[in-house]
Amino acid sequence: MFVLSVGPIVLIAGGFAYVATRARRRGLGASVIGPFQEMWDPGAVRTRVEIEIRAEHRAPAPSPGDPLSS
Repeated sequence: MFVLSVGPIVLIAGGFAYVATRARRRGLGASVIGPFQEMWDPGAVRTRVEIEIRAEHRAPAPSPGDPLSS
């Protein structure tokens, strides 16, 4: 009876850990793990969003007086 009640919980937790590990290795972490991370660790979500915003910013255009880099 104990195995029937605890077994599914262990299998679900183990499956989630497996999916999370594979998603992070493949770079799919935000789309797969995002909702769960938002529930349990909102600070990490804010940090991830800030990193994504900064990564999407374009580099500033050079000013007319800037020396050419070679």
